[in-house]
Amino acid sequence: MITKNSYTRITLALDIIGKIYNGPMKGYHELGIIKHQITLCDSIEVKESRSTKIECSDTAVPHDSSNICWKAVDLIKKRYGIDKNVTISIDKNIPVMGGLAGGSANAATMIDILNELWALNFSKEEKKQLGRKLGMDVPFFFDGGTAFDTETTGVLQKIDTDLFATFVLVIPNFGVSTRDAYGGIDYSKVAKKTLQTSEMKSCISLNDMSKVVSLMHNDFELSVFPRYPQLQQIRDKMLEAGCLNAIMSGSGSTLIGIVRNRKEAMRVCNSLEYKSIITETLKR
Repeated sequence: MITKNSYTRITLALDIIGKIYNGPMKGYHELGIIKHQITLCDSIEVKESRSTKIECSDTAVPHDSSNICWKAVDLIKKRYGIDKNVTISIDKNIPVMGGLAGGSANAATMIDILNELWALNFSKEEKKQLGRKLGMDVPFFFDGGTAFDTETTGVLQKIDTDLFATFVLVIPNFGVSTRDAYGGIDYSKVAKKTLQTSEMKSCISLNDMSKVVSLMHNDFELSVFPRYPQLQQIRDKMLEAGCLNAIMSGSGSTLIGIVRNRKEAMRVCNSLEYKSIITETLKR
């Protein structure tokens, strides 16, 4: 039996560059994302069993072969001719459909666990290749830390930094589907801040927190906020409560507020009427 924490990430900046019209990724979108790993995590326990099954503390998580952790097991079994099964137990803390990549983090953790449990000796690059078969967000978690990622075009650049920040994550009582987030994109309005994302990469390397705060943005807000006006209202209340900046994470619905310290985070949380989580940069 092996148990590991599955640490997730937030997005400090997200540009929707545009839709891809040719090649193997036709129909997908090229993104420009700065991802930042945080201390919020699920816990995953895996043990060998007669048949594969999933147990999870959150009923919103699929308990069958549609679960990305189950898919990771099937992928590795088929690719390497392994005739074994496992029971996967997930203690869920990362909100579902919140734009926090909990599923992708779990998939990466499953690859790590199976690599150890079945003594497969994967290199980091092999793990990334397997992860990409499961989801375009998965490879990031084998490097972790802070990175720039385009996802569909396969560009993943680690950013060396000692940047440390405290965040308030506000969790609405509803999720935003990826289909809704992409379905409302106005291509005349997105990708307007790509220069800010490039500048942010440099500021992160220099540990310039004030500049990072000012450059935080998310293009998905342009399509999601009109459909879910409550999210914009929550963001505004977070700023009024004292967050230095607040944006949506990924395709939503979680909102990220960046604050000066944990004391400020507690004050912000206490002033809001929504479920909130205090988290920090994951030190590696």
